[in-house]
Amino acid sequence: MQVILRQVGDCIFRRCELVDIIPVMEINLRTLPEHYSDYFYESLIAELPEAFVVAEISGKIIGYIMCKMEYGFSNFKKLGFVKKGHVVSVSVMDEYRGRGLGMALVDEAIKGVKIRQ
Repeated sequence: MQVILRQVGDCIFRRCELVDIIPVMEINLRTLPEHYSDYFYESLIAELPEAFVVAEISGKIIGYIMCKMEYGFSNFKKLGFVKKGHVVSVSVMDEYRGRGLGMALVDEAIKGVKIRQ
């Protein structure tokens, strides 16, 4: 069952599902220089589904953000090994840019990462 996380105008934001991987990969191929295997997308859905979010208009995925958790030294404390959220990729199709959809994707991903911390 798809749960709507947020709505901005006619665009809904929800967690990515396995059936969404092909449209997400197509957006990635059209809009970004770095590309990933389908296994990589599947692994991110399995690892941190709360922070793999798609933007959808009229049933068509038009943007996404995918994140993962990492462990490393803190950027804010002198010493300390911490769990950090990392944005792997974020994109919105060209014709839908300038509507605040990318910012909404980032906001939802941050909420998803915070759930896991």
